[in-house]
Amino acid sequence: MPIDFVKIQYMDKDYELPTDKTDFIISVNNETGETDNKKEGEYFGMKIIKYASGRVMVKGSIHKFFNRTDFNGNDFDMINFSSALQDLETELGLKPEYCRLENIEIGTNIQLPFDPNVILQNLLFHRSVEFNKTISGSFYYQSAKTEYIIKIYNKTAQYKKRLKRIAQKPNIKNEQDQEEISFLKETIEKQLKTNTLRFEIKFLKMNILNDLGLMHLPDIAKPEIIESLNSLLLKEFQEVYFYDYTMDETKMRGTEITKLKDYRNPNYWINLNKKDKYYHKSRFEKMTLKYSQNLKGKVSELIKQKIERLTAKV
Repeated sequence: MPIDFVKIQYMDKDYELPTDKTDFIISVNNETGETDNKKEGEYFGMKIIKYASGRVMVKGSIHKFFNRTDFNGNDFDMINFSSALQDLETELGLKPEYCRLENIEIGTNIQLPFDPNVILQNLLFHRSVEFNKTISGSFYYQSAKTEYIIKIYNKTAQYKKRLKRIAQKPNIKNEQDQEEISFLKETIEKQLKTNTLRFEIKFLKMNILNDLGLMHLPDIAKPEIIESLNSLLLKEFQEVYFYDYTMDETKMRGTEITKLKDYRNPNYWINLNKKDKYYHKSRFEKMTLKYSQNLKGKVSELIKQKIERLTAKV
């Protein structure tokens, strides 16, 4: 299962910070001059924080860490994941078995045969919670629950926008920063594919995953965990509802066209009670299957094919 962001509590109390790899900064209160003795450093996007109590937290995108730049628009398979774990141990001294997961994002990038925005602009809700556009001017949407957030967005548009920002930056004098930006630009230009849609689950709490047996970072590579996470990702995508723009109204009855106007309006669903929502979700699904090219089914199949390929045994 493709993994991206992780938040880890590192359980080895004898862990020594890799000061040979990066500088660790102690924050100081500007007004009082006091410090909490918290040390913080970053290495290729992985942030390491050691508190005065000795507690160590590590957070960042394993995908970006593997790429060695701020880019996760390409594929990231289980071979890459295993390689990233080895690098975390070899370079930062982080032994995987001591990495207890506190948050995690699972998801995948797929290439659509059409513009992802035609789905994103017509999103309605996930399960019973509507989608919100949290970033102005961007094709990024999320549906937030208590324990997790469903995220769906246009990965191609995200990084094209990033390239524009890079192009608009004035010349950077710091040689290291210049090299990093040049490498990022080159990576995006070489590896970013057109019409890339990202579907992702960000777990805010680990209850659901702990019940599956996922506790520590190496657990992700266990065959039974891979299978469970793949199933979970597909199951959650099935709960994404959107208006299918391929609906052929010329074949529909007048009453169906009228009802479709309600169904494609996100505000209509907000006001339904649980029983009515269940009924109209079912009716909406039947109408969509009957009169459209079933984009949801096609996207679901693409997700299935991609995650099976990325998690296949080697």
